[in-house]
Amino acid sequence: MIVAPPPNRGGAPQAAQPPPDGEQPAAQEQQQHGEQQQQADQKPLYQFAYSKYLETVVKILESEPKFTEKLRNMKEEDIKAGNIADHIDDLHESVFDELTKAKLAEIDRLREEIGKQIEKDGDAKNIHVPDHLDVQNWEKFNKEDLRKLVVRTVSDMEEIDKRRREEFKEYELRKKAEEDHKRAQLDAEERRKYDAELKAKEERHNDHEKLKHPGGREQLEEVWEESDHMDKDNFDPRTFFALHDLNGDGFWNDDEIEALFQVEIEKVYNETDPDDDPKERIEEMYRMREHVIAQMDKNKDRLIALEEFLQDNEATQPNEEKKDEGWDDIAHQKLYTEEELKAFEAEYAKQQGGQQAQAGNPPPPPPPVAQQVPVQPQVPQQAQQAPPAHQVPPAQPPQQQQQQQPPQQPPQQQQQVPVQAAPQAQAVPQAQAPPQPQVPVNADKKPVDPGYGI
Repeated sequence: MIVAPPPNRGGAPQAAQPPPDGEQPAAQEQQQHGEQQQQADQKPLYQFAYSKYLETVVKILESEPKFTEKLRNMKEEDIKAGNIADHIDDLHESVFDELTKAKLAEIDRLREEIGKQIEKDGDAKNIHVPDHLDVQNWEKFNKEDLRKLVVRTVSDMEEIDKRRREEFKEYELRKKAEEDHKRAQLDAEERRKYDAELKAKEERHNDHEKLKHPGGREQLEEVWEESDHMDKDNFDPRTFFALHDLNGDGFWNDDEIEALFQVEIEKVYNETDPDDDPKERIEEMYRMREHVIAQMDKNKDRLIALEEFLQDNEATQPNEEKKDEGWDDIAHQKLYTEEELKAFEAEYAKQQGGQQAQAGNPPPPPPPVAQQVPVQPQVPQQAQQAPPAHQVPPAQPPQQQQQQQPPQQPPQQQQQVPVQAAPQAQAVPQAQAPPQPQVPVNADKKPVDPGYGI
């Protein structure tokens, strides 16, 4: 069935890691804790309010050979639609008794939760009729209970996966937008150095051993040899499955499947390398797991049974004629279109502008390159009241001389002022200035990149 999330066992890969040493520096221990918390926050756990009820029902049904045989021969679309419920009528009465017991326990849980919600809100306005079981016939488990449970679980799991992919896509878009935004603030030389740093970082990340195809014979043999420390030439599929069925229930769940990819993941991502993104590492593992489940999971229950694994020729049968096709990591995937990036960067630019405005430093709109000389309207009035340029004392500061030069002064009289006294006055000659006099551009001001749409 397609209704089996992995048991909440804390995760097999994390269990293999030793706890922090007591003599470990506090800063390093805190950093490791932060990294573990970050991974825990991002990993989509298939846990629902009804998870205990779901796992109990799945365990009861999959212990019945008649039911599992019918399930194995069903199409994926029929399973997702809950049509598997039509095949439980011939189950033994004792099986229905166990299923009914599980249903009544779930109803008790729902009553307790509803009571707490009403006590909190003071009324029942936020109470919704549960749709993962048949509440109209609450006294006994029936096929409608199973149909509702399958449909609701499929919907919830697909929604979790969809939300995870969307959040990762937005994360990648934001990374690119931040790079482009930073690049736009740099001058030509700084931009050249920044581009060189990004290119070098990309080259370092791509400098790794070729990845083997997840779920292929060569990839599993690599795990057999390097992780299990077994002889590669004596690969045995049945023994391999048992070694990685960590809880011994006869199935590979999500955690156990993901543990198979640690050798491949470590080829690309190093947790201590700042060039490698930990979020991309986690997403890469999800991609590999979803690929293997699609390859081996014939009955679409999100678990891989021993029989399913042994029947998968790509995983268990050697093929000397066909070479391993490899695997391209996320760095080589097209996660978004140029139109999506352009729209995201436009929105990102608005957000950055709003944050600067709230801080009391609103950014000026980027003028065209030819009009980047800012105009100060007060300069003409001061210039009309100032004495002629030849009467300005030589010891006067350059800034005052600049304000006292009259706009109508001919170029010959401006040249009478010593260069040392007014070096900035010659930077913008009156003959080339627009009708209103302008203050010269500060040499330290960096031009805004007209190619970045902010």
